[in-house]
Order: sequence, then C-alpha cells, then structure tokens
Amino acid sequence: GWAEPDKYGTALQSLVEDDAEAQMQVLWALQKYCETQGFPKINDEYLVQAMFRAMYQHDLTEPDAFDLWKDDESEENSKGKMKAVIQTMDWFTWLEEDDDEEEEEEE
Repeated sequence: GWAEPDKYGTALQSLVEDDAEAQMQVLWALQKYCETQGFPKINDEYLVQAMFRAMYQHDLTEPDAFDLWKDDESEENSKGKMKAVIQTMDWFTWLEEDDDEEEEEEE
C-alpha cells in the first residue's frame, strides 16, 4: 500500500515523527480524502479504516494521535467526521485492545 516505506511512508515519517499535531493533520487529510470519494468500501473494509490501519502499521501515527483526532470537535475538520468515526469504530476497538495488551506486557 501507499503507506509502505518504499512508497510514501518514509517521506511521511520524516514529516510526522514524534509530532501528534502533524499526525492529526494527516488523519484529517485522510478523512477529507475519503469524504471526497464518498467513504467507499474496498475489499470489504472501509477505505478510511484501511488507511488508518496502514498509518498505524507503518508507525506513521501513534495511538494518542488517533484519540486526539477522534475527540477533536473543531468546525474546520467537521466535514465527513461523523461518517469517518462510524466507519473506524472497529479500528478504535481493536486499537484499545492492542494498547491494553501492551500495557499488560510492560507490567
């Protein structure tokens, strides 16, 4: 996919590494992109969810940035937001469980 290191991943990583605000900008951009595409499903998965998963898998977005994106209620980023939140509910459930498992391993 597009987020892999040999595609756009490395360039993206250099822009957003350790910067939750920059990571949120990318998530908003993905939200807006999916909104312009009509929030389609590709291979039985919502495009927005697949893109969020790719961002996470390639270490381009930290869990905190996803939470900040989800909690953001700014007017400028509201277009398509509810639909994106609904389509990423499964993703956020998985992320929460994954985060809980990591905390247990650290103890």
